[in-house]
Amino acid sequence: MFLKKIWTFFFLMLSGYFIYGAPIQNNTDYKNWSLQDLLFSINSDLLNATDKEVFVEYYLQKAKREDVPEHIMIGYRKKIFLAKEYNLQKQYTDSLLTYSIGLNSIEAIGIAYNTKSHMEYVNKNYTQALTYGLKAEEYLKKTDDKYTLNKVKGNISSMYYHLDEFEKSERITKETLLYYQSQLNDSSNAYNNLRGYITNIYALSKTSFRQQKNDTITQLLREGYLAITKLKTKDKVLETAYFDLINGMYHHQSRQFNTSDSLLTKALAPIANNDDYANEHLVYLYLGKNAWEQNEREKALPYFQKIETLYQETQFANTELSEAFNYLITYYQDKKDLEKELYYTKLLMGLSTELHKTNSKLSSYIHTHLDTKKLEASKQKLEHELSKSQSQIKGLYGLVTVLILLVFIGLVYYQKKQQKLQQQYKLLIHNSPQVQLPQTMHRQEEQKGQSASQIKLDEKATQQPLTTNQVLSKKLTDFEQKKGYLQKITQDELARQFGTNRNTLSKFFNEEKNINFSDYLKHLRIQHAIRELTYNPKLHLLNLTGLADEFGFGSSKSFSNSFKEITKISVTDFIKMRQQDEDFKNIDHSRLS
Repeated sequence: MFLKKIWTFFFLMLSGYFIYGAPIQNNTDYKNWSLQDLLFSINSDLLNATDKEVFVEYYLQKAKREDVPEHIMIGYRKKIFLAKEYNLQKQYTDSLLTYSIGLNSIEAIGIAYNTKSHMEYVNKNYTQALTYGLKAEEYLKKTDDKYTLNKVKGNISSMYYHLDEFEKSERITKETLLYYQSQLNDSSNAYNNLRGYITNIYALSKTSFRQQKNDTITQLLREGYLAITKLKTKDKVLETAYFDLINGMYHHQSRQFNTSDSLLTKALAPIANNDDYANEHLVYLYLGKNAWEQNEREKALPYFQKIETLYQETQFANTELSEAFNYLITYYQDKKDLEKELYYTKLLMGLSTELHKTNSKLSSYIHTHLDTKKLEASKQKLEHELSKSQSQIKGLYGLVTVLILLVFIGLVYYQKKQQKLQQQYKLLIHNSPQVQLPQTMHRQEEQKGQSASQIKLDEKATQQPLTTNQVLSKKLTDFEQKKGYLQKITQDELARQFGTNRNTLSKFFNEEKNINFSDYLKHLRIQHAIRELTYNPKLHLLNLTGLADEFGFGSSKSFSNSFKEITKISVTDFIKMRQQDEDFKNIDHSRLS
């Protein structure tokens, strides 16, 4: 039956991808499979990422429906490893722990804590990972599952290593190494025990390197390379690369730079392809150090800068990689590039702070491993410069204080100004497209009260001719409706159009509207400008000269001054706030498209 399911799975894969070109999740046959068959498919290399997520979700839900604890826990762990976001990973690990506690199984709880530890470790949260790892060890010690217990202890050893607690890491690694060594002849789990044995030799060799136990390193490397020969080909390449990394670091320490370069270069590609950016950049560090020690500083520089890029992009660094910043500081110090020297000094200080948050021992490690001679030379140079400028320090402090105060006042003033501008803008938008002539003009317009047609009816009713002011008022209404004010027109020209003279028209404006002709035109044009700039976003693309011409002004200066005078806000501020106004987003999109 099981073989039949396997053949069915392969048939679905071939038919889905090669015949129909459709994803496998479109075929629902897998929903009739057993949990074992589903798990086999999930663990295969034939599913793409999307299909695997579909299978895992169905596998977990099926395990819950059938209430099979072993498969439920596996399902949660598969979901955790597929999740890309930290918060989602944390959600699944919490669910796994809650479920395992509900089972009241010591082994299940231990495995759940180990899963949480591994998740935090992958996300470089080593302190939290250690806390969960120790909890997992506490529970698993009460079980008979020594294999899982020693896997957890190996993980704890790695966390101690990343926290620079090398003695604890060494002690635990030796314990796990002895366990795996004793299990190499166990035929029931021989290959996994061999993998565990090799992994712990590598871990112990790293710790020995950091402790500078050179004799131990050479022995461990020999044992590691020998054990790797028993691995499968696909595992052999990657494990060899990690041992080549340690070997390359060891040969650098022994000043055998060419051999070190050869080993590191060979290790780089497999480690990079394994998405292990921490050890990938450790390779770059030692390639840079090899070049530096051979006075090839220009060749070394790009390797150290790769580590800077890693830190800037991921905020990841450790005590080993932090060494690159010391080289960069020294490089630019020798180049007398004070700006770059200061830049990398600040980066190193920030890194030291971050590492100190993780473990108080780490910043002291950085301090201990700085180049004391260069620090002393730098200190003497600074003291010399300070002695020359001592008399200026008080004045400088005072100047800085004044500047800070001025900046603060300026910011407060700017903020209040912006608030005032925003209020004025809202007022203008609220009143648009209503005509906003001065109050006296507005009152006069209300007194007019009748449309042109109504005036004609009144004239017929009374059989009396219109007065001069009524005629001018009617013609002025027609002039405004036809937007004649947008033309470059003088009072004399308008008088001729109205069939009157300048004096009569001027008297009409002054007595009837309480405004002179020039201000009358200016207000109409600005009201029109507000309306158009509010509802026609294409006008925002014009410069001030174009806008002035559009709204009947003779120059950009005249337009800007008139706009500011009437609206109490500049043209550019109005347009800027209008463009940022969320209420007009849909209007702008439809108008512009």
